[in-house]
Amino acid sequence: MGDIGEDMAEQMAEQFFASRGHGVLSLADENTGYGIPISYGYDPTTSRCVIQLVSEPESQKRSFFETSETVTLTTYDYDSNDNWQSAIATGSLVSLSDEEVATWAAAVYFNQAAQTDTPVRQEGSDREISWHAFEVDSLTGRQGTEERGSTTFK
Repeated sequence: MGDIGEDMAEQMAEQFFASRGHGVLSLADENTGYGIPISYGYDPTTSRCVIQLVSEPESQKRSFFETSETVTLTTYDYDSNDNWQSAIATGSLVSLSDEEVATWAAAVYFNQAAQTDTPVRQEGSDREISWHAFEVDSLTGRQGTEERGSTTFK
């Protein structure tokens, strides 16, 4: 079994995080946690992720989005016990205005977010779509101890 790995340099963690486009967003309401798989686009110039939330009006996901003060977004790649990488960002969610979506956020999201299939995601009149910025306060990364020849990420 592999060890717990080693810290990534800050720049390498940010490159890995930016390259993924999907992960698990962990939300909370008092003492109750809720994690959801999510696609995101990361803008390194502003240290913000762009998230498009598609949900039912009374969904548990929407409720947790509205009550979470501090959230984490985790992304990872696992090949073996010694060959893996992960990055964890901690920060807060902020609703985006229509103008922010039109001027920069939608471009960041659709250029980088993984597995976004807009027509399917927007079908159905009972779904609500909202845009959020995940403002990253801290970003850390770890990796397995297997020799890595480059910083090119999948």
